[in-house]
Amino acid sequence: MQNKTLLLFIGVLIIGAFFRFYLIQEIPPGLYPDEATNGNNAVEALSTGAFKVFYPENNGREGLFINLQAIAIRALGTEPWVLRLVSAIFGTLTIAGLWLLARELSLSPLLPFFSSFFLAASYWHINFSRIGFRAIMVPFFSVFTMYLLLRALRKGGILESVGAGILLGLGLNTYIASRFLPFVVAVPRLFFLWVWWKASAVASFCAPCLIALFLLGAIVASLPLGLYFIEHPGDFLGRGGQVSIFAGENPVYEFAKSNALTLQMFFWKGDCNQRHNFNCEPELHWPVAVFFLIGSALAIRGVVKFLKNRGMPKNDQAASLMILAWFFFMLFPATLTREGLPHALRSIGLIPPVFLLAGWGATYLWEKIKSYLDGACEDPQWVERRAQINRIKKEFAVLMALLLIFIGVHAYRAYFVRFAHSIDTQNAFAADLVQIGRYINALPRETKKIVVVDTQDVIIRGVPAPAQTPMFISDTFGEEKRAAKNVTYVKSMDEIQLPPKDKVAVIPINTNPLKELKKRFPGLRVKLQDGFVSLEN
Repeated sequence: MQNKTLLLFIGVLIIGAFFRFYLIQEIPPGLYPDEATNGNNAVEALSTGAFKVFYPENNGREGLFINLQAIAIRALGTEPWVLRLVSAIFGTLTIAGLWLLARELSLSPLLPFFSSFFLAASYWHINFSRIGFRAIMVPFFSVFTMYLLLRALRKGGILESVGAGILLGLGLNTYIASRFLPFVVAVPRLFFLWVWWKASAVASFCAPCLIALFLLGAIVASLPLGLYFIEHPGDFLGRGGQVSIFAGENPVYEFAKSNALTLQMFFWKGDCNQRHNFNCEPELHWPVAVFFLIGSALAIRGVVKFLKNRGMPKNDQAASLMILAWFFFMLFPATLTREGLPHALRSIGLIPPVFLLAGWGATYLWEKIKSYLDGACEDPQWVERRAQINRIKKEFAVLMALLLIFIGVHAYRAYFVRFAHSIDTQNAFAADLVQIGRYINALPRETKKIVVVDTQDVIIRGVPAPAQTPMFISDTFGEEKRAAKNVTYVKSMDEIQLPPKDKVAVIPINTNPLKELKKRFPGLRVKLQDGFVSLEN
């Protein structure tokens, strides 16, 4: 990189890292049970040495992310922010990967800057970079897979081909949406084969050989997970089978509806789940949405030209085909489902192509206006107004800089002010469950602690999912650890057995049975602790 370009790259990376690491110990508050389940599996893997390629609890999760969280826990301890630190690292590295990929596309020297900056300041990506969900690895593996693949196809590089295949295989170990990545990478591979066939040679290595090496790397990296699914076919679909459009009465209608809701989420109404998005706001800030529309139009125009062109395609046509195919295939994880739409989490694989298109739109607008003003300066008819035109050029550059600052400030305010201080955020991330876990830790060992998890949730090892959060905080995931800390988890009050003389604390996760508990055990007194209620004798 040249010095100026390197400074821009470092600057964007610093901005992205700031948004992903700043106050990560405090924001988001609480620890959602899905995050806690990952943490409990990670802690268990550390204590038993049984690191798995797939953890079947909680509708099933690929093991790569959880195993990496285990490493973080070993180094930094069992705190919610440690689980999220892994996400922040992947989120920040994805920004660097998008810069490299955009540079490899060779559409414009400015494309890497605009694309990666929009990603760095994207609430959509910032949010998932600060939550302990494995889905954040999908953009990471997809951008680096595409970068190495395109580099391999351009240079005829053997190591790049193998590396791209390995990254694709590892990407399949992340989140169910990653299963569409092979379709995404198939487009540049098939396109490359077609170009190779037309030109009869590419660099110093044959196209089929490069693709064979790529496939070999992908197979080796994904083989353990593939073997697991062969032995446990029911785990392959998991949650996806429950929310599929094919489980509805009219799949065609459901598919059309899910597409409409997913496509409009960029401009009008986004995900209304507070863990995925803030206040149903669009997934793209309005200036970025405008650039995204311009970039989409450019890509569509490029594909149309490619289809009309019988000769060798130009670079922008090849890039258009790849980016639009990427966008098309990564729509399916969301549009093939019918629950909670629009769904920012299932759509997370759209992040790289969306911000490539937005970056392309901003680059095009900048270069068009700059080219027009430069041309005006050279036009003899405008000699007398050259100073005025030069002033307009400077004002336009300042205006663009202010727009980028505005986008960054908006992201900061949306996440660190509005989202961070919303009561809905506390509820969405189960802050009360974290306090229950800390309350369990604060009670003496001799006090028998009975946690009543009276909710209709997924059962994880005999207990509803909300118990996972206090289990992680109090390190009571597993019978031996519960016995050591004198903790019992039950699903209903009917399972409660109070000791006759020992000290006891009954802690209801669902506060609805509180009156019934007091009526059933009149000897217990009510105690308020950080927003939740417990009963102690």
